[in-house]
Amino acid sequence: MAEAIPPPMTASDTGLPSNVAAGICAIFHLLGGIVFYFIETKDLFVRHWAIQSIFFGGGWIGAFLAISIFSGILSHLPGIGLIFALLFGLVYFVVWLGGIILWVIGIVQALLGQRWEYPVVSRLGKRYFPNLC
Repeated sequence: MAEAIPPPMTASDTGLPSNVAAGICAIFHLLGGIVFYFIETKDLFVRHWAIQSIFFGGGWIGAFLAISIFSGILSHLPGIGLIFALLFGLVYFVVWLGGIILWVIGIVQALLGQRWEYPVVSRLGKRYFPNLC
């Protein structure tokens, strides 16, 4: 049976192993990322996951807000409102399911000590934080 190789220990401001701090960022995506971004200044692996989790959490919440707003407006149209309500219900479910899958993958990758990027939102992180992502 192959043994997992633990991630290298680096200088840390929190005293946590890098993969544990990154896992906390991934689990509590928006809030955990913000907290660890400001607390952890030395460990670039943890800061990478903090930025990833901030953009993933913000993107996921933003997607739900946009769907809710458009659904609320378009579902009240006479005649075709029911069609829009059903359509946005399906879109809401797909975004929720996709987000849950990406969230679990991110948690596993962070706890394994691997750098991984969320498919869509990581481009924004690279644009605004090129040295960390």
